[in-house]
Amino acid sequence: MEPNLGLPDDLSLPEPWQRTLSLPGDPALPGLETLREYGLAETLPELDLGDLAVELRLCNYVEGSRVTFEARAEGRRFAIKMYADDATLEATLYRKLARVGLASEVGARVPRLLAFDPDLHLLAMSWLDGKTASRLLRESKGERAGKLAASWFSRASNVRVKFAPPCGSGRMLYNAGTSAVGLGTTDPALGSAAKAVARTLLRGPPIERRPGLVHGTLYTRHILDLGDGPGVIDWQQFGQGPLELDAGTFLASLTRTRLRHDSLATEAAKAEEAFLSTTRTLFDERALDWYWAAGLLHVVASGLKDGLKHSAPPEAKALIQIAAQRAERAVAGETLPDAESSSLLERLRSAFSTRRRAHGTLGADRPSTEPGRESKTESPPPEKPPDDVHQENSR
Repeated sequence: MEPNLGLPDDLSLPEPWQRTLSLPGDPALPGLETLREYGLAETLPELDLGDLAVELRLCNYVEGSRVTFEARAEGRRFAIKMYADDATLEATLYRKLARVGLASEVGARVPRLLAFDPDLHLLAMSWLDGKTASRLLRESKGERAGKLAASWFSRASNVRVKFAPPCGSGRMLYNAGTSAVGLGTTDPALGSAAKAVARTLLRGPPIERRPGLVHGTLYTRHILDLGDGPGVIDWQQFGQGPLELDAGTFLASLTRTRLRHDSLATEAAKAEEAFLSTTRTLFDERALDWYWAAGLLHVVASGLKDGLKHSAPPEAKALIQIAAQRAERAVAGETLPDAESSSLLERLRSAFSTRRRAHGTLGADRPSTEPGRESKTESPPPEKPPDDVHQENSR
């Protein structure tokens, strides 16, 4: 069974339900063999499935890393997620968010953790059923998409997760450096332009206020319209950091959609306007511009940094130009000593330690201070095409 390794198109149409007849064989994912041998009911007895017939649909699979299924059992639906790495931190997050009221049946919410096997790195989640913000754009509901995202930030802005890894400017600077390198391997001119943006960002990283809950990859496909509020899925790269990081990521995904799909430019602009006008008091304007620019570099190089793609998207040049404008606005008045300019790219690539986090995420917010410590670089997991309605897919 081939892994889903393609660069995501936020506007992909959903595939019809198709039961998965055979599970992939992957020794790195211990839950697969257990599920194959014993079935879901015995593997996760907390689900109380009894003798119900269970059907599985493969949503996403990356060999050696993770797999996600949708499970159906006589009207009940779950998301089943398995990882090669320890999933305890993600399970802890879902429990925390449930305690603060973000896993209820109404309003802004996240999937509810139903069962967790720490030995198998296996989670069962409630299924949030709704159209993605990406799909809303396609249905000429851009304003709805923007307001939906804004309502999530209003609800989650005061949530604190002290156990979460830091996720802020250091991580985004690291991503900016690797993005420039990835683009440079396919198109030297694009790589040079991206490197210039990275240099600008390094001149003036925003001062980070009190850290809060950060999703880490809040693209339009991760926000669902649940009717009475937004649902936000796929939290495996979460952390604690500034709200502007998630906001910049969301806006970067809108910018990419606007430039990639001419027919949706108007709706993407409506979403952007609705989001910004509704959240004006939540964000620091310069910090938002900084993270928006950093997010644009990240999305334009998606798939290139880890070798999954071999050419830049057609909109790459335009995205980098917008990133440059945002970055200049963010650091206006900031200057960097000339003596440092020659080593900027190396600082972007190596000044921040990259320790392994749950499911291959990057923790790159603090310079490594341990003499002789080796830094292991791991690329963020590839993204999966979204559906009209939610698939609890893993990045």
